[in-house]
Order: sequence, then structure tokens, then C-alpha cells
Amino acid sequence: KARHYLIIGPWDHAGTRTPKAEVGGLKFGAAALLDMNKLHKDWWDWTLKSGTKPEFLKQRVAYYVTGKDEWKYADTLEAISNRTMTMYLDSSGKANTVFESGTLAAQAPASPSQDKWTYDPLDTRPAEMEKEDIASSITDQRYALNLYGNGVVYHSAPFEQDTEISGYLKLTLWLQMDVPDTDIAVNVYEIQSDGTSIALTSDLIRARYRESLTEAKLVKPTDINKFDFNTFQWMSRLVKKGSRLRLVINCPNSIYVQKNYNSGGVVADESGKDARTAHITLYHDAQHVSALMLPIVDAK
Repeated sequence: KARHYLIIGPWDHAGTRTPKAEVGGLKFGAAALLDMNKLHKDWWDWTLKSGTKPEFLKQRVAYYVTGKDEWKYADTLEAISNRTMTMYLDSSGKANTVFESGTLAAQAPASPSQDKWTYDPLDTRPAEMEKEDIASSITDQRYALNLYGNGVVYHSAPFEQDTEISGYLKLTLWLQMDVPDTDIAVNVYEIQSDGTSIALTSDLIRARYRESLTEAKLVKPTDINKFDFNTFQWMSRLVKKGSRLRLVINCPNSIYVQKNYNSGGVVADESGKDARTAHITLYHDAQHVSALMLPIVDAK
């Protein structure tokens, strides 16, 4: 165990052996093209033979900061970020498109407001978009631009300085719905000053498992429930000065994931005949603080 090391690079699955300079439309610097095949061989020589420790393994954790294009080191994942930035969801009561969105603000909302969206499992328009493979999946914006009323969008103000976000994001939402179950997906993007979008991380909760992954608890239509999203993929990005963050929340209606027809039954056994349209309300006020938490790495 003392000779185990964690390396987090900007790669797809094949890239863990042979990294590429571009993944999903996002390009990386020369530092990303680490010779992983040689590093693995050198590590085996060190641990099983009498070889020397690879020079790259300076500390137990090595991670690549996209946008900065450099490797950084830490003793543990938990030691990487040194503070949390909280962004509070707010809106004027309408946040259903990229062009008419709510906000991610530094202060909690002064007055109560709500945002609403509708998810119809029988709407096949999203599936039509997915018939085409998207080579630039990380930079493509078609899903955020085409919510078809199923979702809400929030933007932060432009960042005043370059800011490294490295670690696990967390999100708390207060939601009310008129169906016993549905799925809630959240996606976070960097929107650069030129409008370019870069997908950063995402998370997903099935409503019946909002409190426990092992004990299902269906939703009561009159209840406002707390949803804690704490299984985002680990990420590292230098968000540039002038960039904004975009948070998209919706119910997944995709050919790539199991469809929840919202009936509250066994999802694997559901079909279109079980479909119920979900009307969902997101609350953000003093009693229902919906907020995004970011792990920040300040320069030392």
C-alpha cells in the first residue's frame, strides 16, 4: 500500500494507457501526454524488482489541472482544496433556458422564489438529437440549449480572477413534485468569455433513493424534499477570469440511460403505459437553501 499512487489525468478510458491531446473536443497541453506505458513499467520495476522509484511520483496523488495544463501534487485527495465557495441558486421565478436563466450568487436569496419544469417521459424529441454521435461531447451545447421545458438553468457572474476548482462538487436542492418518483440530473459547465462551453462534472439521483441508496422512499406530492448531490465525478479545472459557471438541472430523458416513467413502480418493468408527467418545483429561500459548493484551490 505504501507504494500505491493515484494519477488523475485528462483522459478517456484508452487514454489511461496512451493519452491523446484532445478528448471530446477539449484540447490539452503537452504535459497531458504522459508516457503511461513507460510509467507503468517503471512502477512495476520499482515495486517488484530492484528498480528506482519513478521520478513522476513525487507525492501520493498527482492530478492534472485542465485549463492550466500542469501537474500538481498532494498527499491525499482531501488535502487538495483549501476552501469551499458556495453559490446560491436564485431567480426572478423563471429559469428555463440558457438565455433566460436564474443565477448562482454569492449571497442567499433575500426573498423567496421558485422555479418549475415539466418532464414528460413520452416526449421523444431528446431522443431524436441523440441519433447522431457527438464527437465533441465535452464542448457541445445542444443538450443545454434544447431542454424542451424539462429543466432549469443557472449562471454565475463572470469570475473576477483565474480560479482553480479541484475536487468533488456538492449541490443541495429543495424539490417538490407531483409524482411518486423521477430522476434528477445535474450538469456543471464552464462558459468561457467567448461563449465556449466545457463540461466539468455531473451527478444523478433517483428520487426514491434521495435519503438512502438501499432503502426506497417514494415522494409524497405535498412534501418539499431535500436532495443532496454528493457523488459528482472528481474534477480539476482552472476556470479563467471572465468565465461563468452554468448549472443545468433536469430529468434525464435519454436513450443512454434507463428511463423513469415516474409511476413509482419497478422502473425496470415500466413502459409507456405507466408514464406520468412530472411537474417539479425547485425552492430557493431562507428556509430552503439550494446551493452549489465548489472546492477551491488558492495559490500558496
